[in-house]
Amino acid sequence: MTYYIGIDGGGTKTKFLLCDQKGIILAEDIQPTSHYFQCGLDGLTTVIETGITNILTNTKLQPSDIATCFAAIPGYGDIEDDNEKIENAVLKGMKNIKFEIGNDTDNGLAGSLAGQPGINIIAGTGSIGLGLNKKGETLRCGGWHHIFGGDEGSAYWLACKMILEFTRQSDGRDEKTPLYFYLKEALNLNNDSDILVRTITEMEFDRTKIAKLASYLSELAKQEDKYALLFYKEAAKELFDIINTIRLNLNMDKEETSVSYSGGVFKSGRYILEPLADLFEGMNVKIVAPILPPDAGSLLLALKLDNIPLTNEIIENLKSYY
Repeated sequence: MTYYIGIDGGGTKTKFLLCDQKGIILAEDIQPTSHYFQCGLDGLTTVIETGITNILTNTKLQPSDIATCFAAIPGYGDIEDDNEKIENAVLKGMKNIKFEIGNDTDNGLAGSLAGQPGINIIAGTGSIGLGLNKKGETLRCGGWHHIFGGDEGSAYWLACKMILEFTRQSDGRDEKTPLYFYLKEALNLNNDSDILVRTITEMEFDRTKIAKLASYLSELAKQEDKYALLFYKEAAKELFDIINTIRLNLNMDKEETSVSYSGGVFKSGRYILEPLADLFEGMNVKIVAPILPPDAGSLLLALKLDNIPLTNEIIENLKSYY
């Protein structure tokens, strides 16, 4: 029996999975972020080494039992001069296991469409899209740094819009809606200015911590807060632009294109999916629920590295884990 490891790196956490050649998942481990901007290159090595060690220890396997590993590392490929540094950092933690590195868009696409051509849009802490056409050509779009207002449509982007709107309502520039009162209670704000204490002082305006606040928008949308609904529509437009740019530049507009999604923003369900679907009305696009999550996508790519055919049995075994 041979075994495979998939690594799903992200801005919040890094998940390790181990499966056999039939796609049966036998172990998992969770470590902190593996984005080298956040944890540094030494931190990236530590995350990889700790996760691999825990997976092997929990299954009583040796590095030689692992056929291949696919590591989806956030930030990989974004800055060409940093690629070799990331590769060396991962190599140090891999315990001589054969591996390949990709961006965290690669496993998102592989999982969401079970290895088939199409487009995957990620809207988690950040946002980015990746497409794969039938010729095997790929294209990424979006994912520019949030400091410039990039990562449009992401949880961080949404949370920042929500916080800004709170300040506008506090000033009286906009009328007070449920958003104002909900945030005041949820963040335990005695004074409106305490929002600066919560976000800047206590959260240190950390992207990951701020992004988590976007979950409040889903609750506000259920209350039909007009700004929450507006922000989801604006996010949908930003994600549409990413998807459609990929679709057109990969010449995928001549036939039906499957578009799937991943990331915490989509936990809001219809509030983001309905306006996104409306924007594609009349186009040859089919928005489909993800078949598998990104962590399983890393396992599919690890199996593919070993030339294992991605059979229905493998897909079903992976799905049964969730």
